[in-house]
Amino acid sequence: MTATRFKFRAYAQSGGHDTGYVTAIDRADAVRQLSQAGKIPYELKQVDASAGTAGPSSFRGLFQPKLDLTHFLSELAVIIGSGFNVDVALKAVGDAEPNKGQKARIQAIHSQITEGKSVAEAFASQPNMPPDVVALVASGESSGRLDIVVSELAKTHALRAKRKSEITEAMIYPAFLLLIMVGALLVLSLYLVPALEPIFSNAGAEPPFLIRALGGFGETIKQFGLLILACLGGLGLLMAVFFQRPAVRARFMDVAARLPVISGLIRSTTRERYLNTMSLLLGNGVPMLDAMSLSADTAPSAGHKTKLMQARHRVASGEPIWQALKSSDAFPDSILALVRLGEESNNLATMMGRSGAMTQAQMQRAISRALALLTPAMTIILGGLVGSLVISVMTTLLSINEMAIR
Repeated sequence: MTATRFKFRAYAQSGGHDTGYVTAIDRADAVRQLSQAGKIPYELKQVDASAGTAGPSSFRGLFQPKLDLTHFLSELAVIIGSGFNVDVALKAVGDAEPNKGQKARIQAIHSQITEGKSVAEAFASQPNMPPDVVALVASGESSGRLDIVVSELAKTHALRAKRKSEITEAMIYPAFLLLIMVGALLVLSLYLVPALEPIFSNAGAEPPFLIRALGGFGETIKQFGLLILACLGGLGLLMAVFFQRPAVRARFMDVAARLPVISGLIRSTTRERYLNTMSLLLGNGVPMLDAMSLSADTAPSAGHKTKLMQARHRVASGEPIWQALKSSDAFPDSILALVRLGEESNNLATMMGRSGAMTQAQMQRAISRALALLTPAMTIILGGLVGSLVISVMTTLLSINEMAIR
């Protein structure tokens, strides 16, 4: 079996931060080697050249069951919060899980813990596990506050799932209207227009532009419909495979961060994740520079992550954290004032947590307002398009009647 090189970031037994490379057979073997060396990994990446190519493993990963962190962390937080240890809690959550794929993932985590590995190591061994989740679990485990960390993680992921659900529900009706519009377009192009074209030909008149356009569209669908459908399906599958890669998602978010409305949402998301993660890590005793590095990894776009890492370097050179964060262009003056107050009063973790909660509430209100406007706006736009199409067809039918009268 071929050995693979992994880049790791881990907590050392002394509580410090360690980075480096390890050569192992697979991911689990790398975690095992680091554990034997007294390190708790919170990030583990394959650095071989083959890791960046899209191969069969990428397609297999697309269809592999992924751990539903929202449900898993919520169930785990309830049981751990009731006073049970993590071993018992994981077994109970795994036994109660009805989904076979989810059950297997949870049981794999539990098995590694029973073999003597730490909770963070067991989490890190799972594919597609976010590095910030592993880092927070490691910090909670080392500080004896794992119940608090899991509870906060459960709340965070539940809130993210709620936002996704709200956006999905808001898009259902516009998507239904779009489907109706596409169906109407196909019916007109494939059935109605072919019946109208001979009328214009027999009268020696040129069909209106709409009839010609719909006729051409219908002929294209008849001749190349299956090929177009196959190409669209292949393109969708290829995009899904590429979007599995964090680097591709980060580039996409960088492009989205330049758009007028979405840029503000991404900036707010970056702010919320960073502040909440910093609050938990600092509260669990993680050193400032390590906490800033880990929190920067939660940024959805590579551009914001780079700016947050630059803020870390400024803090390392002796600059106050509030002043360093000001250069990242992700924090308003009101947040920076709270961070400055927390730093000066030696209560930075608490003030960052309150700032994160305040940002979270503001972003939730902004999303609710945007969704309240999105559905009627999309409905009006798509309804207008459907209405324009119907009016154009009716106008064409009236022109046929005029030709018949003449």
